[in-house]
Amino acid sequence: MKESTFVVPQKAIIRDGDKYLILKRAPDAHTYPNHWDFPGGRLNAGEDTKKGLEREVFEETELKVNAIKPVFTFHESLNNRLQFFVVYLCKKISGQIKLSHEHTEYKWATRDEILKLKIENYLRAYLRAVRE
Repeated sequence: MKESTFVVPQKAIIRDGDKYLILKRAPDAHTYPNHWDFPGGRLNAGEDTKKGLEREVFEETELKVNAIKPVFTFHESLNNRLQFFVVYLCKKISGQIKLSHEHTEYKWATRDEILKLKIENYLRAYLRAVRE
């Protein structure tokens, strides 16, 4: 029996009024190059889910956040791996945005502005599910 890989990316909703923080993935990204995305990533083995997301956000943006609660899930198969996304509502605590090598740009954008961009599937599903 062939073993499949199961991946659980966690993503952070960080808002300022009606705008979301989104990051543009680097052109050499393994998945979704040059697509806009919420900050986040995968857990390390044995890592607490909220602490892992807070770590990922800091590594990608240098922002300190508090992961409050999961608000949306989404799954898709990508590169022969099942991806189960968990999207958390987060609160910014401190810091100024400084991007890691994984992203080339950031912006604060409204839901409608984001939907016009090249974005990941989970992000499009999330934005279509929420009505503000």
